[in-house]
Amino acid sequence: MATHTNTLPRAAVLLIAVVVFFLLLAAAVGAQNEVVPTAQHRIVAGETLWGIAGEVTPDGGDVRVTVSEIRRLNQLAGSQIYPGDVLVVPASG
Repeated sequence: MATHTNTLPRAAVLLIAVVVFFLLLAAAVGAQNEVVPTAQHRIVAGETLWGIAGEVTPDGGDVRVTVSEIRRLNQLAGSQIYPGDVLVVPASG
């Protein structure tokens, strides 16, 4: 006669795995929707995305993170910016 002694532990492991997956998914979505205080910056000739990011990055912050954030806020595919355009940037201090 077959017994099903392993069914409950397998079901519990599967349930725990599904719950953990959804918790991680919710955390990732929440991080993407984090509200960041912003300001506007009108680009002038000679400015670069990296230079602007350097200006608004807090002391001790990582300029690379700020560049990524500016790109995300403005839906930029690359780092190309143009004089006269207005960027949304993280508010400094």
